[in-house]
Amino acid sequence: MANTFTIGRLSFTSPRTLAEASNPSDGKNSIERSIDINGTLVANTLADAKEIRDELISLSNSNLIVPFTYEGDSTYQGYCQIQNADVNTGTLSGQGLFRYSLSLKVKGRIGETHFESNMTGSMLTNAHSYSSVNGPMHFTPVNAYNYSHAQAPASHVRATSTGNVYGFYDTNLRSNAATWYVNPSEYYKGAAKVTINNKVKNGYLTISTPQSVVIDNGIVEITSGSTTDQSRFTLKFYDNGEFVSQREIAIASGSSFTEWNVWQTVQILRNDAEEVSVRFVTYSETAGDGRLTVDVTIRRGMHHASFVATQGATNTRSATSRINSKLITANTVTAGTYDITESVADSDGQKFFIFSPQGVTTSATNRNLHITSAQYKFMCGYQIGSNSLNTPASVFDQYMNSVYEKVRLVRS
Repeated sequence: MANTFTIGRLSFTSPRTLAEASNPSDGKNSIERSIDINGTLVANTLADAKEIRDELISLSNSNLIVPFTYEGDSTYQGYCQIQNADVNTGTLSGQGLFRYSLSLKVKGRIGETHFESNMTGSMLTNAHSYSSVNGPMHFTPVNAYNYSHAQAPASHVRATSTGNVYGFYDTNLRSNAATWYVNPSEYYKGAAKVTINNKVKNGYLTISTPQSVVIDNGIVEITSGSTTDQSRFTLKFYDNGEFVSQREIAIASGSSFTEWNVWQTVQILRNDAEEVSVRFVTYSETAGDGRLTVDVTIRRGMHHASFVATQGATNTRSATSRINSKLITANTVTAGTYDITESVADSDGQKFFIFSPQGVTTSATNRNLHITSAQYKFMCGYQIGSNSLNTPASVFDQYMNSVYEKVRLVRS
């Protein structure tokens, strides 16, 4: 029976050889070691083999620390970086075949290491004289344990597609780092991720003119539009075992809501378990000008996604012309000073809303927010249930208090 070796989110079977060596340094008790593995994998198609090849090379280039496990030996588990990756592809009887050779730098096993969440930043600049309600919040993976923070923050639980995640919030959360443990097999549970053409991305490699780019954190799912002459995204919310409450939004220009072309290129800006950020770029004019760049970000545990849209000028349109975020789904909304929020919950129990920190104009009739600016920031989110931390106002507060969280592996 084949044993599976998993690095990051990639799994392959039966390495031919697996060798381990120590990495002593400075005369200390080093916990680092190296593992070299090589073997041959037959994929269903050559395209599948190339996909795995590209992901291994992308991981090697990324310098990301990722979990690894091996079913053939339970002592081979922990966290590592891919130092080198050599992959050769070919064909065999109509199937994809690749020979791989990987060098891993192992950072330690559970008990030898733990994770440290370093949180920086400040409240988003805004036009509303906004004051914080609950302070910043961050979430740990499903089944994380041994959590510690000097401020003893309050906790809050949310359901994801892979289990419950716990969030911690306090007005002084950024003042100290948080530390926590999680088993390698559960590191990605409740994590943010990027999926392109039905393949979860491990590093930063993307493709030209991708279709159906999906960003999600197991709670909110954002899918890029694929219809010509439409600059849109579709959002869903996870509830009771499936993603439901589908909403479609458009980013459009002017009072006539003219959309840009469908997304032409995509770039992964960040691909960590705690946060994913993806850049979408397109254009509006026949000559290829009139660029629109939209950065979409989602964090672990959050009920919202953030959007930053930046528009370029054309010969007939200023770079600071009117730009809109419009709810295409024809639900009744109430317009506030800087938001539109659905008036009633849908059949699945969710309300959808759009907020902006900027000085926007809102319209319940057109279901949109708009501003005259080269750059437009907004967020889309969902309310579920009656918990005070899940209301539109509280979810907006979590957006306004967004932290830049960088998780690093440290020695215990």
